[in-house]
Amino acid sequence: MKLMFSRMPIMCLAFVLLASLICTNINIANAEEEDFKIGIVDIGSVFEKYQKRIDLDQELKEQEEGFQDEVNKKRKEIIDLDEETQLLDLGSENRGINENLMERKNVELEGYAKFAERQLLKKYKDFFESIYQEVVHKVEEIGEQEAFDIIIKKEEADLKSAKISDLQFKIGIRTVLYHSDSVDITLGVVEALNASYSKEKGE
Repeated sequence: MKLMFSRMPIMCLAFVLLASLICTNINIANAEEEDFKIGIVDIGSVFEKYQKRIDLDQELKEQEEGFQDEVNKKRKEIIDLDEETQLLDLGSENRGINENLMERKNVELEGYAKFAERQLLKKYKDFFESIYQEVVHKVEEIGEQEAFDIIIKKEEADLKSAKISDLQFKIGIRTVLYHSDSVDITLGVVEALNASYSKEKGE
């Protein structure tokens, strides 16, 4: 069986990567001539080690568990009511009452589950947006204080993907292919963020 896919996206990707490498080489050469100060920050590592992110993530997990407990409670009520209903005579008034009640409880459960999901998605979205803004602000602050000319975001891409489209995307968003340890300021950013957060908690 032959693999059938268009070569055009791959060719385009190759040209984009080549152009990026050429531009990167030119920019680095200019930076050396003009004595630019360059910094590299591993965003993934910053998010992983930022204590505020860890604390907020734990809070959200606890809220998620609370929602799940309530869903399980409502589901058990329906199961218990269904078992009780099965013991009643078909067509009896009590069975009819129970069946109507079960229907209402199922609607309530579905509505609550959707509400909980929306709440969690919004909280996670707001959470990551706020953390990202704090990281960017701290990087800008360090950049100004330590007279950096440019600070570049670095992300380690997991290339173990079965889909060619995913692989192309991950390769395309990677901005740093190599850097020396001397320009990596990730640890400094993490320490500065954690120090600010510790002070914030103390106040």
